[in-house]
Amino acid sequence: MRTASEERIMSVAGSDQRATGTLLLCLLFTAGLGPASADAQTDSEVPPPSFITSPRSFEAREWKDVVLPCEIKNRGPYIVVWKKGRRVISARESIVARDTRYSLVDGYSLRIASVRPSDQSSYTCSLDTEPLTELTHRLDVLYGPVVTTAPSNGVLVLERGKEAQFECSATGNPTPTVFWRKQVGLLPSGEAQHAGSSYTISEVTRQMAGVYECVAQNGLGKPGVGTVSLQVQYPPEVEVEHSVVHSGQGYKAQLVCFVFADPQAEVRWLRDEGALQPSRHVPSEEVLGGTRHVLTIGPVQMADFGTYSCQASNPLGTATGRMALSGAPGRAHITSSPIGAAPDSYQLSWEVRSYSPVLEYKVAYGLGKNLTREDRSASWREVLVPPTGSEVVGDTLHRQQIPLTKLRPATTYELHVQARNRHGWSAVSDLFHFSTLARGEALESRSFSRAAGLKAPPGLSLLAASAALLFVIVALPTDEDNT
Repeated sequence: MRTASEERIMSVAGSDQRATGTLLLCLLFTAGLGPASADAQTDSEVPPPSFITSPRSFEAREWKDVVLPCEIKNRGPYIVVWKKGRRVISARESIVARDTRYSLVDGYSLRIASVRPSDQSSYTCSLDTEPLTELTHRLDVLYGPVVTTAPSNGVLVLERGKEAQFECSATGNPTPTVFWRKQVGLLPSGEAQHAGSSYTISEVTRQMAGVYECVAQNGLGKPGVGTVSLQVQYPPEVEVEHSVVHSGQGYKAQLVCFVFADPQAEVRWLRDEGALQPSRHVPSEEVLGGTRHVLTIGPVQMADFGTYSCQASNPLGTATGRMALSGAPGRAHITSSPIGAAPDSYQLSWEVRSYSPVLEYKVAYGLGKNLTREDRSASWREVLVPPTGSEVVGDTLHRQQIPLTKLRPATTYELHVQARNRHGWSAVSDLFHFSTLARGEALESRSFSRAAGLKAPPGLSLLAASAALLFVIVALPTDEDNT
């Protein structure tokens, strides 16, 4: 038969914790708190016990300590028990829970060291009276966000054109706000961040691949971040650095293509005019994640000029980029000012890169404003200019200038230039616009960078300059010739 004190302890522990109650009895007997001690005072004149402490709600930051007070008036012979929910923590001065963070301070107040989110609960201080006398506190643990993403391995692999679904969940106290962002750059939707725990891309492209972040924040510490790496699989895409690469015999040339593919593509170089020669056609893969592929040709021979292909293949497909190795001059670049220095003439200058000597230039100019293409072609003047007096810089850069005369004052013209060497004509230069001054207008009244004037370029003798000027004046028809 159990004594009354034993029955009270078992009632405190609860019917589902009989083992714990038995342990408490053993502890009480060991401490000299058995039935004889517990029932020593049965005087009905002893005032009933009561709590001085009032029930409260406590908030504690994670990893901080908290003390839950339990001050008792007229405790008498009754046993004090602390419970977390229905789990017994202590009986009298003894901690029976296995968690070493619990301790009793200032009598029967419960101290919890380094609180954790799992400590959030209701805590009850009980006296084994009939009925039980209880005081219950509520402990809320404040902690920063913790993020979980889906898929759980943090990698999402999709083929191009498929839908991507990013999901995450976040815990924290207070409840955190959640949004998605891309680790580098904007989201495909154009947003810097997208509010909510989910983000959807209807059709993925290779440009959308990268690391996506689910960010949760509640004002406590650093935001919680979960990542998902989007890997987009797609057939190869090939881009060439230059569709035409200019070079010359005896020089070295490099053809460059950029290959984008997932899975990684196998790249090989082909030549339309015949097989590659391993001794002079050397493929290599340079830095930038294996996307930049280079075919080095050197020294270039006459037979090397032609069309080359950069071909990339992976299990999803094949793509090809084509480029030409040409010995012709590059596109000419106009270097003179767009504002002339006189009302009826203009000093035109340009430069062109050619690995072979330039044989001649072709200059075409005319009135282009408000004219149809047919009328423009009919009104334009075209003249061949010899390379007489041209300046060559570093063996390959050719500079030339000529005067255009008998022009209309205060008129805008447009022109383009081509160059020819032994391999043929260059592409036409970009269309260039220039204007003449009005009669009586001073050059200084125009806002422009001062042009080179009519002086001969360095290395051009006075005799050669005069010959070139005479050639242009004789060769070019005037406006009056067209009327």
